[in-house]
Amino acid sequence: MENISHEGIIIKSTGGLYTVEKDDGTSEECRAKGAFRHSKITPLAGDRVTFECADGKEGFITKIRERKNSLIRPAVANVDLLCVVIASRNPDPDLFILDKLCAVAKNNGIEVLIIVNKDDIGDSEEIFEVYEKAGFMVVPMCATDPDGYEKSIETIRNLARNKISFFTGASGVGKSSVLNVVYPELCLETGEISKKIRRGKHTTRVTTLFKMGEDTYVGDTPGFSSFDVVGFSMLDSEVLLSCFPDIEKHALDCKYKKCTHICEDGCNVMKALANGEISPSRHESYKQLFNELKEVKPWDN
Repeated sequence: MENISHEGIIIKSTGGLYTVEKDDGTSEECRAKGAFRHSKITPLAGDRVTFECADGKEGFITKIRERKNSLIRPAVANVDLLCVVIASRNPDPDLFILDKLCAVAKNNGIEVLIIVNKDDIGDSEEIFEVYEKAGFMVVPMCATDPDGYEKSIETIRNLARNKISFFTGASGVGKSSVLNVVYPELCLETGEISKKIRRGKHTTRVTTLFKMGEDTYVGDTPGFSSFDVVGFSMLDSEVLLSCFPDIEKHALDCKYKKCTHICEDGCNVMKALANGEISPSRHESYKQLFNELKEVKPWDN
């Protein structure tokens, strides 16, 4: 039987099997041709692809269109908007991980929306102050009692419209619950926080894209407990400063040509930090990433 060529977008990937949605809205289960494996290329959710299949048979992805961007954790491609869900408490937000995600997104041309869930049980004022000042969009949320958060829900929907958006967040922050509030039709499985270890049970095991309207796709990704941008080569020391625009704007007027903006006396960034113009937590994240990245050798990438 003759194979027929189709175009589509990968909406789900698990264990080497890919669900590809065709332009007519139907979908096919496909595997990647061996040539991709030999070239060390892995198809990702969000990829626009060409695939071939015959009636009643499994399809094979034959071509991956040029990507706008790609990430490794979450393993996704062509992302327009990254919605990072954190909790105001239980678990407490890890600002270094949040800053890593924001830096990687900035480096890949991805908009960032920070969603502060559990807004009812913790003081999130400082998070809003720090990240709005740094130029990021931040909205409050209480997924367990969403009444009164209609503005935040509408903001998320509007920002995600006509885009490929992915929601990600540490285990236990309520990422799937937030998605269920914003898009009730998803009915995603949610987990509970372990009272003993204060960590969430992973409830998302595969990367999945859900079509929420014409040209609007929303992705649910496995929760993360660490984010190694250095090992994943998604960031390097040459571009790090541009990934922290709140620090970069002060660095531009620094009198030192080769300043690291970490601790130098007279550095304009250090002056801004002392004057409260730069958040200490943001500068600490920049410093940690700078020190990690300077240890990376060219052959490590």
